[in-house]
Amino acid sequence: MASAMAHRPDKPHLESKSIEVVCCSYVLGFCLFHEGCPMRDSHRIHLIDESPSDPNTAPSKQRNVLSLEPRVSPKACFDSDGPGILSSVKDARHDNDHVLIQDIRILPTADEILSRRRPYMPTKAHDQTHHLPPGPGRHLDIIFRQLRHESVEPLIDNCYHAMQQLMISRTQPRLLDYQFSQETAQRRRYSLLRNAAFEELIFHEYKGTMVRISFDCPRALQGGKIHRSGLFEEGMLCALVGLHDETDELSTTFFQVHLRESTDAMKTRTGNHSRAAIQLSFADRQDILSVRRCAFYMHRLIKATFVLVDLPNVLLAGFALHLDRLQKLALDPNFAFSKQIAPTNVSDVLTILPPKYATGPNFQYNLQDLRAEKNDRAVFTMRPTQHGSVKGESQATIEALLARTSLDRGQAAALHDSLNRGFAMTQGPPGTGKSFLGVALTQVILASQDKSKPRPILVAAQTNIACDEFLHDLFEKGITKIARLGGASTAEWVKPYFLRELTNKLKLTTMERHNVKVARKQADHLFRDGLGWAEALSKDMLGWHSLKDHLRTDHTAIYDHFASLEEIDSDVTDLRRTKRYSGFAYEFWVSGGDIKDVNALLEVLDTLLGNCDVSNRSASSSIQFKEQIFAAVKCNTRVELKLANGTQIWSLSLKERHCLVNQWIAELNPWKVCEGFAEIHRRHQAALSRKKQAYLAIDARCLAQQQIIGLTSTGVVQNWELLNSLKLRTLLTEEASECLEAHTICSLFSSVEHAILIGDPLQLRPQVTEMALSTENSGDYRLDESLFERMMNSESEFPFSRLNVQRRMHPEIADLSRAGDYDYLVDHELTTLNPPVVGMADRIYWLDHKQHEDRPDPRSPMSNSHSNRFEVEFCAGLVRYLIECNGYSLGEIVILTPYNGQLAALASRLRETCSVLLSDKDREALIDQDLLPADSKLGCPKTSLDLSNMLRIVTVDNFQGEEAKVIIFSAVRSNTQGKVGFLKTRNRINVACSRARDGFYVFGNASLIGTVDHWAKRIKEAAFKLAALDTPNEHSRFTSQNNSNKSLLAQFCASRIFLVATNVTKSVIQLTCTTMDVYCAQQHVRKAYRAATSANENVVRSVEVAPLSYPLSDFLAVIRIPLRVLKLLQTKPSPVGCRSKRQNCPADISRPLYARRLHKPAFAMRSVVLFSLVATCVSNSVLVALYKALTQYARACAAQVLSVAIAVVHSATMANVRHVKRAVRSPVNIVAASSRVLAYAIRVH
Repeated sequence: MASAMAHRPDKPHLESKSIEVVCCSYVLGFCLFHEGCPMRDSHRIHLIDESPSDPNTAPSKQRNVLSLEPRVSPKACFDSDGPGILSSVKDARHDNDHVLIQDIRILPTADEILSRRRPYMPTKAHDQTHHLPPGPGRHLDIIFRQLRHESVEPLIDNCYHAMQQLMISRTQPRLLDYQFSQETAQRRRYSLLRNAAFEELIFHEYKGTMVRISFDCPRALQGGKIHRSGLFEEGMLCALVGLHDETDELSTTFFQVHLRESTDAMKTRTGNHSRAAIQLSFADRQDILSVRRCAFYMHRLIKATFVLVDLPNVLLAGFALHLDRLQKLALDPNFAFSKQIAPTNVSDVLTILPPKYATGPNFQYNLQDLRAEKNDRAVFTMRPTQHGSVKGESQATIEALLARTSLDRGQAAALHDSLNRGFAMTQGPPGTGKSFLGVALTQVILASQDKSKPRPILVAAQTNIACDEFLHDLFEKGITKIARLGGASTAEWVKPYFLRELTNKLKLTTMERHNVKVARKQADHLFRDGLGWAEALSKDMLGWHSLKDHLRTDHTAIYDHFASLEEIDSDVTDLRRTKRYSGFAYEFWVSGGDIKDVNALLEVLDTLLGNCDVSNRSASSSIQFKEQIFAAVKCNTRVELKLANGTQIWSLSLKERHCLVNQWIAELNPWKVCEGFAEIHRRHQAALSRKKQAYLAIDARCLAQQQIIGLTSTGVVQNWELLNSLKLRTLLTEEASECLEAHTICSLFSSVEHAILIGDPLQLRPQVTEMALSTENSGDYRLDESLFERMMNSESEFPFSRLNVQRRMHPEIADLSRAGDYDYLVDHELTTLNPPVVGMADRIYWLDHKQHEDRPDPRSPMSNSHSNRFEVEFCAGLVRYLIECNGYSLGEIVILTPYNGQLAALASRLRETCSVLLSDKDREALIDQDLLPADSKLGCPKTSLDLSNMLRIVTVDNFQGEEAKVIIFSAVRSNTQGKVGFLKTRNRINVACSRARDGFYVFGNASLIGTVDHWAKRIKEAAFKLAALDTPNEHSRFTSQNNSNKSLLAQFCASRIFLVATNVTKSVIQLTCTTMDVYCAQQHVRKAYRAATSANENVVRSVEVAPLSYPLSDFLAVIRIPLRVLKLLQTKPSPVGCRSKRQNCPADISRPLYARRLHKPAFAMRSVVLFSLVATCVSNSVLVALYKALTQYARACAAQVLSVAIAVVHSATMANVRHVKRAVRSPVNIVAASSRVLAYAIRVH
């Protein structure tokens, strides 16, 4: 064990007062009465006495200490013996282990990071012992603790490892160049920057106190490289870990990155290229202890050694806002439908009544907007069905919806049920029109509102893309009164509907303008004070803002003298302009100025006023404002004030003045100065909160005029107070099964009367990183179980609706879903019209193989994921084949894979031949795992127009809700240990098998993956065509170093070309081979010939063979054709019914090839096959592509190739053969001769 332990804050030195004896307005930011306030004596910097809110929480008796042993998670990750002092040992695990969740700090403390005791984690089991009784409070406690552990465990693991590295580095020499990339024992990656030091305190207008921290910059990050490294991205979370030089106490402070400064930018400060810096704002701006501690560090009152920890891709708003809202809900758990979501007795039967607003005696839903026929003028309404009403009435309504709208039966029933249930849930399998139903519900609810008291509908989604798509659907239906909250939307059409754009067009009332003006003045005044304090602490030279409280207390006459010089009539006071010149008289005195030299004093003031011209005044008004200020200052300087001892401060020399200032500074307690700065920060944050409330009232009035408010689940908690003030009645959540339960509960405002959740719990669950909390790992915690899924599976049999008509997949592909969890799925008649995949005989196909997955170096980034190069080459070949069939653009094909490692391998391979598109989440994941450089542009479209020309490669987890014409799925896993990994998850299987419209092709080890029941059932019952590559000798041959994967790829492409060349009608396809065994080329050729002779001659001639884009030797190496088959292939296809195999067959076609024993006759035979295909083609581009492949290998078998070429051309026309023969008699240049042959062939065709 190391002796280092968590730092405990010292007792504050600043005076502490109770809230009852101070001016509350001053404490909350700013007192408008100034000196006229009856409690003006409390207008000084002091601390507010606040008691802990949890009387049951006691500090841990023994502080945790650092161990240099690896921090490895035990098999039993959690404790269940109670939180805080309720644990079995009657002692808290650390200083952040509390009984009540509202007392838990969201970000971990240093003592919590050091704690090696297992955290307390309650389960969702109803029969588990819990310190709270069943009900909403208990449920909030459970989901808060689970969500917090999921969020902060990576931070704890990284910071613990950083503490260990900091402790070890104390005994090691300082290195200017070092390895900054680190990995914990639990294989979490982060970056560690050494020898961090405080450079400056900064005070920001909105973020309050900020710090500039420098660090030793390794060579790999020097110069502009740090900006391309992906480290310290703006807004991301990082940590400063410190080790006290004297006490060996450890501290951890969390920040958000504001700005990076490279070694070039820091050279003016450091004088060398070895240090870079970052500007940081506090992650928790209400954490005054951290602000105070950093001020101590900056003022060198506490000496410590620091390291900076970059926490990759950790965004504070991604979890802290939800956790904070859950804490506040725990104080009063009155969220909507709390009795149904968290009943006190789980065996109670839930009764779901219609929404409260629909229970009026004359209320009816207006269904007019759903009518399919424009000429339908009849009244179309629906009365809410009360609980216990006759079922026949509901059925009649559903039949009317079917007759008069475009809804199918499942959608009609779901719409009816959703309108009649206050808490409604609808399960929508893939392609069943969930969004269409949501739009229809929104139309009905808007049309049915009381026109005198309309309220907007809140539309929430998990992602910005899903939200924008749903809002766009509403927009196309004529709903234009839309407000979009959140600035992450990239859709162009949304920009005019951003909240800020809408409020800019709003005319403010007199009261609103007044409230904004007052709040702005308060915040600006404190910002001015903060700037002065920050500058003084950074330069070790205390200024007016730091000394004025001391002078007011101990040197009243001097304070009054300086203050009187700055007294200005309140009618001309503009705090936005005076925020920098406050204290100008003191600064003029310190610099040696003379009170009698009024012009010099005014010059200083004029300079300051000119540098801070931030108000939107005209030039004339600015001049008038300055003249008023100057007049007031001139008047004040006529008053002659003296010190208490009778001496005049203005008569002192410059040296005497500095001595007097040093005396005042010596009288100050530096600890109190730092604490005073922290108090200024607190008051500034309070003033900003009041300023926010003033703008919130304006935003609320603007939103109340809209019909739709759209945002993400994170946007809901960011704007919770604003939305709560609107008293919203209707909430519609898209893809509700992808939202964590905590996120959904945070959106259930107490005013909500109608909550509609639409999703599919059989698709992807919410993503979690702590597998110990996942449903797959344990059924006790189930953090990744959405509220939607939990309610559907609850013991109380919660009612829900279900859609059953799918409009996406061709019926053959839909069979894969029916063989799984969707046996009730019905195909819409339009799905049968989905066109067949161009160039492919089958819509769904599984290429089975036994090629093992890659075994990367354990030290490489690929070791954290899985890949299979064998499948990468097959995917690349099939993509190119489909594209060159001229049937699809790149944007219509998607490659799916479950692993980031395979995603990186596919992107790297395919970027050589086409443009690749990666989703933002996939890019972040690859960068996080070091599978993609942070500055790489791979997968990023330059413009939105590029999307249709880019091949999308995506992980299954990031493709829910999307579709493509052709899906290629790479399963990756193939091993002897029987490890299936992610492919065993039922939800992922459902997503992977339901994204394709026209074709679905799988590459994988079917025997391994078939061990999973959900895969085995699909393989057995669906129409999968399964072809096995299981010849051991062939495997060994095609995995050699020289020919590893390209030859095998060529085999696959070759076999498909034979099929494409002849499969032109459905009847022909049925005659072709039923497997895709690429090691049986002979059988393929025979069947291809039979198909060709049974098809119409004109149809066959119109088929375009996909050009072969791979070396011809690889193609030819797999085709072993007997002589008689070659003869047959040279015969022109006969009309249907004609089976003669000798008709029109050139008699001498094989003679030149086999009569002479020429060099490498095998190449000649295989060339015949190639040119026989050419003979049936009419596409010049195909011939040119084949020629390019041919000429690379013409030297090896010139005579054979040219002889075959002559025969081919002869079979087409005799006129050009003589010219070809002349070129062959003396082939000086074989390539040129080949060019002549192919040129003639092109001209002929």
